[in-house]
Amino acid sequence: MNLLLIFLLQFFQTEQSGLLQVKVTNVQEHKGSIRMAVYNHEKSFPSESHSFRGGVLPLAPGIAHTLSCNNLPFGQYAVAVYQDMNNNGKMDKNGLGIPTEPYAFSNNVRVKWRSPRFGEAAFVFSQARQELVLSLKRWSEY
Repeated sequence: MNLLLIFLLQFFQTEQSGLLQVKVTNVQEHKGSIRMAVYNHEKSFPSESHSFRGGVLPLAPGIAHTLSCNNLPFGQYAVAVYQDMNNNGKMDKNGLGIPTEPYAFSNNVRVKWRSPRFGEAAFVFSQARQELVLSLKRWSEY
């Protein structure tokens, strides 16, 4: 009887989720937009086209630079943000593949000559409301 009750309780449990707020700091110029990508798997990180969730925040003076991800299931994630200065929907790079727009990763991972690994940027999302603060930097600042 107890085993049946445990089985039924597991079957009817609802998935826990919450609100992830990503506050972006160190915005030098208020032009373009902030683009955010949330990843739940190392194989997709950091390709924006393979993100689990995402968001875009148009920039304007006097507004908070916070992006939200509602009803995010509890789990392990990594976040990448960049300032799309010309609103072309992609991270611009020079001829050597070096980013020319400001960017940041969760845990404020600082790597220069390669993309960060999922494990370096990963964090556990386990609260009803959780905030990350990411500081934008240009490649030359890393």
